Amino acid sequence: MEANDVVICPSEITKESVEAALKTDKGSEAHLVSFTVQECTKKGDNYATLVARVSVNFSNGKGNHVTSYIVKYNPKRFKALQDFSYISFIKEQVFYQQLLHEIQSQLQEVGQIPLKVPRCFHTSLEENREVIFLEDLRPRGFKMFDRKKGLDVAHTKLILEELARLHAASALLRAKIPDLAVKYPILGLDWLNYADDAKQTMEDIFTRQMDVIKEMLNKIGGYEVTENWLARNKARVLEILENQLERVPPFDVFCHGDCWTNNVLFRYNEEEVPVEVMLLDLQLCRQASLATDLNFLFHTSLEGHIRKSNLETFLDIYHSAFRGVMEAGKSAMPFSRQELRQEYKNRLEYGLLMTLVVNVLVLCDGEINDQDNEGYSDSLRDILNGLISTSSLIYPRFLSVFEEMTENKVIV
Repeated sequence: MEANDVVICPSEITKESVEAALKTDKGSEAHLVSFTVQECTKKGDNYATLVARVSVNFSNGKGNHVTSYIVKYNPKRFKALQDFSYISFIKEQVFYQQLLHEIQSQLQEVGQIPLKVPRCFHTSLEENREVIFLEDLRPRGFKMFDRKKGLDVAHTKLILEELARLHAASALLRAKIPDLAVKYPILGLDWLNYADDAKQTMEDIFTRQMDVIKEMLNKIGGYEVTENWLARNKARVLEILENQLERVPPFDVFCHGDCWTNNVLFRYNEEEVPVEVMLLDLQLCRQASLATDLNFLFHTSLEGHIRKSNLETFLDIYHSAFRGVMEAGKSAMPFSRQELRQEYKNRLEYGLLMTLVVNVLVLCDGEINDQDNEGYSDSLRDILNGLISTSSLIYPRFLSVFEEMTENKVIV
């Protein structure tokens, strides 16, 4: 998240909201002197909301100081998915204001370190003033990984350990809160029920996406089996989504929902080895199978050869980290390593559907028209046609997924 030099003045970020965040962060004696807002991300970094860095000058009894915050705002940015984006914004606010407290308290009770997420200092859902003020992790050395590069084993290991701790903490919480989605109904709003027209909107987006990718594969050649699968299954894409998100014990946990390269930050040592990760952007958090998070991460953020050759190692890392939290809480491990492997396989179709959406965004590198009423399919088709013979990412980040899905008999 490198800040740009462009100073902006979004109406959502007000003096009052900056003051509220400042006092939560620095205490009631902190007084706002001035602030500026800069663009924080570039094309392709963010899709659900806009993100800015707010630099703040303030004073207190000890003199003048500076600090900064990352602010998410404008939750209706993407025209084709405005309602879904707004529900997702509310969901993330509930996570930071309420759900995170439940998770951190549970980890603290069993002697575990806190979940690695940025601190939240202020949120608002006032109309046209919707904001979430978060800790700016840049001063602590955290930075974004290049999404055009597939994650290696070291980076993936850090994410898996943190995901496992999130999932396991929610499993331990069942002793106090049998069902988080009952206490927090916003978790039940998802792809297919966020609005009255949700199913139709999602069906339109996914089927158009599948048509565009089918055309792309036809031009590349050699992927007739995948083309046939796309043609046959676009009529049942909602059924696939619903089945894949079905809550099935003992794998039913609180999931990040959107865990891929764009939504994590890393801190490195002097040798540029990743030593710490921060999970970001929990706007799609939900109760679902933990394997949906694993499939999402593996199929959107790893190149095929890394995913395939290290899958068993990755599952070992995840299972061990999950078990560590359960043992700290003196609770039985709810599933075996073999059962985890099977559940991962059971959710491969979810990884495939997310590939059709997220990996295309990676290939297009932010050039999608976010005002496209047709779910960006028109601009997408033109961009992909130009990438077929030029992009080095086509095979490792995209076509390799179809080959693996065919090997695993998901695509037949």
